[in-house]
Amino acid sequence: MNRKRMAARWATALFAGSLLAASTGWAQDKPVRLRLSHNLPTTNALHFGVLEPWAKSIEEASNGNLTVQIFPAQQMGPAKEHYNLARDGIVDLSFYLVGIEPGRFPIVSAAEMPFLVSDNGKGSRAFYEWYQPYAEKEMRDVKVCTMFYDGGGTIHSKKKIEVPADLQGLKIRSPNVLAADFYRKAGASPLQLSASDAAEAVERGVVDAISFPWNLLKALGADRALKYHLDMDFYSLGTAILMNKAAYARLSDNQKAVIDAHCNADWAEKLPKAWYDWEQEGRKVLLADPSHTVYKVADENIGEWRAMAERVREDWEKGASKNGVDAKEAFESLQAKLREYDAAY
Repeated sequence: MNRKRMAARWATALFAGSLLAASTGWAQDKPVRLRLSHNLPTTNALHFGVLEPWAKSIEEASNGNLTVQIFPAQQMGPAKEHYNLARDGIVDLSFYLVGIEPGRFPIVSAAEMPFLVSDNGKGSRAFYEWYQPYAEKEMRDVKVCTMFYDGGGTIHSKKKIEVPADLQGLKIRSPNVLAADFYRKAGASPLQLSASDAAEAVERGVVDAISFPWNLLKALGADRALKYHLDMDFYSLGTAILMNKAAYARLSDNQKAVIDAHCNADWAEKLPKAWYDWEQEGRKVLLADPSHTVYKVADENIGEWRAMAERVREDWEKGASKNGVDAKEAFESLQAKLREYDAAY
């Protein structure tokens, strides 16, 4: 037998042996189905572009030994309860909006500062890496699997808003506590509502403007009443996939290795892309619609927006410092991490 044929046979035998070893290893592990809950409908890119591919990758990496069953649209509980759902084991995994509960997690809320992030992919890697040492204290009763930014958002309104003073007297839906502080300082009355509740509030004339991503605005029908759209990356929401600690502890070493390989900075950077791209599709549709006005802030007015954001940061720093945190150092380290990945605003 010539050397090439012998080498080919050895390679085939080694490959077959590795497959047998892998299958034997997994055969010793009891299959596990993990329950994952999130707050958005299946038509949203978070579901079909982010969480479904992530769950599928887990299943494939485990040779089907691990499966993830997704419960969308708040089936397991309201969006603001998703940290508790994971902590208490009502679900094994949950998608959590880190700023949805004002004051509960003051450190991580820094990641949602207006005018902070310029690239949601690389920014998500920075966000995840920055928060790891803080998570051990602030979110210690869950496993923080990975963290990433959403599709980004801006202000959609019934009138043109070119400077912060134009918000005076408006009722506006706020996505988080920091945006609410911004609006309050500008003289507006912020309301914290879920996405679906906010869209309904627009229809009923309860609010004059909302902070929303682009495509979600159209998906929920809020574009029927709101015709002016500030073409500016005003904010990005920080999000996390959380895991119940007991659920993780029950896994075999093989299964833990698969989960660990999906709970890292690489996945943090990868996950938001489909979401961001989907939201930008909504922006393109509105740009092409003559009944809508999509406009940019004039160069001479940008300073006013940034100055208001700086006042918000100062307020956050004072509040976070009351919890025994060096808030100034925490925010500066976040900014440094964003600059490291070329993702600072």
